[in-house]
Amino acid sequence: MAFFHILVQGENFLIDQGGTQSWMGFFKNVYVDAGTADEASSIAVSRIAADAAFRASVRNPPDRPPELAIEEANEIEHDPALVDSGFSFFPSQYA
Repeated sequence: MAFFHILVQGENFLIDQGGTQSWMGFFKNVYVDAGTADEASSIAVSRIAADAAFRASVRNPPDRPPELAIEEANEIEHDPALVDSGFSFFPSQYA
């Protein structure tokens, strides 16, 4: 197993934040033990999709699905102090 840093970018997410809905994008750093970069990327996306609080905040209509992309997938030295970041939101370019 190798240790990977995966930078995930999300776009076109209609996010409910305290009753206000906004079209947002985000970046999130995910750290994964995996056999390959592709496997690590898949695990990172699954981890984001499994985040119950995040999923509950997404309000996309069926005709405007959100998008996820892997911006970086790098094998790095294992460091147990590294933990997944929070979501760093920004206004979506697709709003």
